[in-house]
Amino acid sequence: MSLFQLKRYITYWLTARHRYGHGIHSPFLFGLLTNVIENRGSYYAYETIDKAWALLMRSSVQVPGSAPEKGDIQEKLKLLVRRHDLLPKYGKMLFRLINEFQPKNIICAGAVSGMSLLYLAKADSRIPVFHYDGKPVLLSVTEYLLEESKVANVSVQYGLPDFSTADLENSFVVISYPEDPDRCREIIQDITRNRGEKPKAIIVNGIHHSPQMETRWIELTKQEFVRISLDFFTLGLAICLRGLQKENFVIRY
Repeated sequence: MSLFQLKRYITYWLTARHRYGHGIHSPFLFGLLTNVIENRGSYYAYETIDKAWALLMRSSVQVPGSAPEKGDIQEKLKLLVRRHDLLPKYGKMLFRLINEFQPKNIICAGAVSGMSLLYLAKADSRIPVFHYDGKPVLLSVTEYLLEESKVANVSVQYGLPDFSTADLENSFVVISYPEDPDRCREIIQDITRNRGEKPKAIIVNGIHHSPQMETRWIELTKQEFVRISLDFFTLGLAICLRGLQKENFVIRY
């Protein structure tokens, strides 16, 4: 954790007031927080995903580092996964959110491995998951995890779709570029320019990773189509459902 992130984390814990629905007046948001986001119940799929996570965390395999400053220096696979993927508690939050929103498809753009994709795919095997622009060094890990977990609703794509013309209606979008704020901004701008229906919800990973990522998150929350934004420090959730009052919250999670 950088000095910037540490300062932001301290500020987050000192200022985050909303938990268990306290101070939330919207019936929709109160229900979403108490019944979905903060739900501590267990799901059958968690067992499979938890086993995959434990296996990776015990691994001593080393792969080429993917961070620009590391170049071709080898680093442990488990450290690479921890850097790029959501920790289990956030992955399980996404699992529950997808169960709740029931999108027609899930679009995940960014350098996540199969771990994050398992949470997205296992929420509902009937919902197709399209993964774009993943790190090549993580591709073999992704394919292994999806095959071992018998996941058939994930399609791994190279490059990025044109979000400015894509059919985003009733979709659930995950943007994971904590180390690449320019790419994150490009996607957000394309979604904003899209004249069709917006996604049901947009997840942005790493919203406090750097000053630039904070700016990307603020730019998104100011868009008129984003009705409610929730800051969980590690990630942000932008809800784009019509008819909701426009509000921003910092949620202690």
